[in-house]
Amino acid sequence: MAYSGPMTCPAMLLPLCASLFASQLAVAIPVEPETEAYIADAMPEQFLDPDAEQIAIAQDQVERMTVAVSIAEGGPYDFIIDTGSQRTILSREVAGALALDLEDEVKIVSLAGTTVVQTVYVPSLTLGKRSYDSLVSPIFRSANLGADGVLGLDSLQGQRILFDFVGKQISVGDTGEKLRSRSLREIVVTARRRSGQLIFTNATIAGVRTSVIIDTGGELSIGNKALQKRLRLKSSALQQTSLLDVTGRSVAADYGVAEELLIGRARFGVIPIAFADIAPFKALKLDKKPALFLGMDALRKFDRVAIDFANRTIYFLLPEGV
Repeated sequence: MAYSGPMTCPAMLLPLCASLFASQLAVAIPVEPETEAYIADAMPEQFLDPDAEQIAIAQDQVERMTVAVSIAEGGPYDFIIDTGSQRTILSREVAGALALDLEDEVKIVSLAGTTVVQTVYVPSLTLGKRSYDSLVSPIFRSANLGADGVLGLDSLQGQRILFDFVGKQISVGDTGEKLRSRSLREIVVTARRRSGQLIFTNATIAGVRTSVIIDTGGELSIGNKALQKRLRLKSSALQQTSLLDVTGRSVAADYGVAEELLIGRARFGVIPIAFADIAPFKALKLDKKPALFLGMDALRKFDRVAIDFANRTIYFLLPEGV
């Protein structure tokens, strides 16, 4: 697909001294096995439990998933579900309309680099029947967010989230024991964790080993320059474009297509990628080796994608007949 203008991608947010935080966490994490994958025999029963809460979804202007969220007594508001963002974000407009109390300014890492932003105190945020209390959230203009807010990892940890692209809904459940699966159409992969992100270290793109982060907040996949170099894709042969982040700043990128992406046994086929050394790669210490934020355009190749944060597991359900 050709892009004639800039592409909008939400920020990946890290705490105050983001690079230091990521470094400390990487040291503290025990050594975990490499990514494992196997063909299971069906979608896990826990995800199909009739007691699991079903929440209807919509699509925003760049086809990312949005859900209805209430804040305190206000709402509903349209929030993007973003597994690439560490923090839940509000728009300035929503924060102003609800007269939320201001909190300290913080440093965040967005696509274009580190910046200082205002935060607000969110007394309660409700998604379906689940409430999250006492959040401190950065605020940005809704025009830059593309929605009323972003639901980040601070609101998603400890949950099982099922994205049903066919049924256009999500299922949210509490994490318990590790899941068993039941379908020959289902592929299961296990990730490592760094700074709250689930990172697949055994993925390959055109045979090049690549670290992959699932990013449900971005429509397009973004690869670093190390990946572009290993794929031998020269800038002169690619389309030039730009990526816009939540601060309104832009990052120049080379846009092209790479050959087959594999995460374990999950095959994504040919994948469009914008190549740029965005700041989150460095914050996660993924700037020196090939790495990719995998966007919604690639995830929609499957019927359903389920994320079990506690067990570091993602389930990809193949389309019928594949």
